[in-house]
Amino acid sequence: MSAQNSPIHTDITILFVEDEPATREQVSRVLATLGYHLVVAENGKEGLDSYIENPADIILTDIMMPKMNGLEMARRIRAISSDAQIVCMTAFSDTSDLIEAIEIGVNQFVLKPVEFSHLLTALDRCREVIELKKRHRNLEAEKLRARKMEAIGILAGGMAHDFNNLLQVILGYVSLARMNAEPGSKTFELLGIAENASETARELGKRLLIFAKGGDAHTQTTDIKPLIRTAIDEELSGSGVNYSIEMQENLPPLRVDIEQIKQVFAQLAANAREAMHQGGLLRISASTISISREDSLPIEPGEYLHIVFEDSGVGIKPEDLPNIFDPYFTTKEMGCQKGMGLGLALSHSIIRHHKGQILAESTPGEGTLMHIYLPVSAP
Repeated sequence: MSAQNSPIHTDITILFVEDEPATREQVSRVLATLGYHLVVAENGKEGLDSYIENPADIILTDIMMPKMNGLEMARRIRAISSDAQIVCMTAFSDTSDLIEAIEIGVNQFVLKPVEFSHLLTALDRCREVIELKKRHRNLEAEKLRARKMEAIGILAGGMAHDFNNLLQVILGYVSLARMNAEPGSKTFELLGIAENASETARELGKRLLIFAKGGDAHTQTTDIKPLIRTAIDEELSGSGVNYSIEMQENLPPLRVDIEQIKQVFAQLAANAREAMHQGGLLRISASTISISREDSLPIEPGEYLHIVFEDSGVGIKPEDLPNIFDPYFTTKEMGCQKGMGLGLALSHSIIRHHKGQILAESTPGEGTLMHIYLPVSAP
C-alpha cells in the first residue's frame, strides 16, 4: 500500500450501498483496509433503514439499484440530516440524474468504472468537511461553556465575597466565645467544633473565588516536571495505586502559578485514585504539541504542553461526561466530608485562566483520559 493510501485511523463511518456483489466486495475491502468503519447495504431501502438506525458520516452509494435507487435514498437521508456527506458512484449516462443529484445536495461524484484514486480523493474531501464541522461544533460548545462559566463565576464571586465577610464575623465571635469558655467544658468542645467548621467554610469561600476569578495568580516561569511528580507523590502515597511518568526530553518551561497548577495535578490524581479503588495504574505523559486551526480541538492555535492523565478505573458514563467540569456536578455521595463537586470545576477554571484547556475522554469500564493543554512560555 502506498503512502498516499496508508491507513488513516479515522473514527468516521461510511455507509456503502451497492447492489453489484463484486464491486461491493472490492470497494469494501479497500475502505476497511484504509481504516474506515464500514456498514454495507445491498440496495437503497436497506441503506436508508441502516442510516435511520445508526447514522453514518459518509454515504457512498450507487444510483441504479433495486427496491430504492441511490438518489431517492440520498433525498430521504438529506431530509434527515444536512450534515451527511453523500458520494454517488455512477456513469451519469442520463443528464437528468446529475441535475437531480445536485438538487438533492450530493457532495461528491465518482464516475464508473471507479478509479480508486478518485474515490479516495472524494472521501478525503468529505472527511475534511466532517472534521472542520466537528471543530466548529467543539469551538461553539466551548464558547457556550465559557459564557456559562463566566456568568456562574460572577455570581459565585459576589456570593463568596459576601459569604467571607459574614464568615469572618461568625468566626471572630466563635473564637472569642471559646477563649472565655472553661477549657475542657462541653461548651468549649462545641465551640471548637464550630470553629473547625468555620475554617472549612473559609476554605470553600477560597475555592469559590478561585473558580470565579482564577484566584490571585502569581505566575513564574518554571519546569513542570517536578510539579507533576510532587503532586502525584503526595496524592497517591499509600493508596495502592501505582503510577508511571513518561515525559519528552527538553520540555520547554511554562509560566504558571505553581500552587494552582499543583492543585490541578493533585485533583486529577485524586480522581484517578477514587476511580481505581481496588488499585490500578495511573499513566502521566507530557510532550509539546503544535495546535493549528485545522485541528478539532477547542483551543487557540499555538505551541502547547500536552499533559495526559490516563487511569485504568471505572470510567465515566457518556451522559455524565459533558457535565464533569460543571460546578457542583459530582457522581460521588455529597456531604461536607465527601464530594463537593468543585474539584474539576476549579481545575477547569485554573487552566482556563492560564489560557489553556482541559478535556476529558472516557470509556466506561476501561478508564479515563484527562488532557491538559498549557501554552508554552516564550524564551
